[in-house]
Amino acid sequence: MRKAAKIWLWCALALSAATTLLNAFSGRMLSVVIALAALAGLCILLFTERKAGYLFMCVCYLCSFINGLISGFTTDTNLAAAIIMSFIGSALIPVITYLFLRKDWQKLK
Repeated sequence: MRKAAKIWLWCALALSAATTLLNAFSGRMLSVVIALAALAGLCILLFTERKAGYLFMCVCYLCSFINGLISGFTTDTNLAAAIIMSFIGSALIPVITYLFLRKDWQKLK
């Protein structure tokens, strides 16, 4: 794995950990569980260089998106804003990670 990808993965870990803490302090326990699972996927990808870590992380972010949609439906927030914000939050790390990994994908286990 290239050095730039590893640096990005460390940044992604920090961002995900910060989001997990914010969700914990806000009392959103389902979001915390999903974020912890996504952190595990990032760690698998970073430390063992396995494709399974990336795929697991993507599944977690898909679950996060669905959770955000459900939260948007059940609260008094603007539904369109909830969908857009949930999509941005759920797609940002997986897409950027893919952009860093696409040249090294075949080298991953």
